Amino acid sequence: MSEPKVVRPGEGEAYVLGGRALLTVKNRGDRGEGCSNIEHATQAGYQGPPPHFHRNQDEDIYVLEGHFEVRLDDRTFEGSPGTFVHIPKGCVHTFRNTGEGVGKLLITFVPAGGFEDYLERLGEPTEEKSPPPPPSEPPDAATAERLAALASAPSREVLGNEL
Repeated sequence: MSEPKVVRPGEGEAYVLGGRALLTVKNRGDRGEGCSNIEHATQAGYQGPPPHFHRNQDEDIYVLEGHFEVRLDDRTFEGSPGTFVHIPKGCVHTFRNTGEGVGKLLITFVPAGGFEDYLERLGEPTEEKSPPPPPSEPPDAATAERLAALASAPSREVLGNEL
């Protein structure tokens, strides 16, 4: 059973993922139960994660700040603050920051467990409170291939190698 919890702005385990996004774990649910909540912050121009799907988790996205384009299977939607997106397991998805400044999402994974492991394997722990600027060029082919291989797991599948 989980305990009540308050996580204030700027608090939580923070990771830089792929040199492009700042992800902060706000709530780490019990593996296979409940939910996990991650704040995902990016600078303008962030092109998003590669298209992927989760085999065992639903994902919900709530736009806190900025403007995002969200792709769900073959449909694309625009999202501004207050937009909520539910992504059932098996749905191919990605998103990108189409705004002019920092964009923030609150992402919820149900059930908890898989995404935090992914962050710990691929992310770089950080004390930074702002997302990094997007790189001026994509990662080299060898780096992109290695990260895509690591990102795929029994619970998720990456369908591209863009990071």
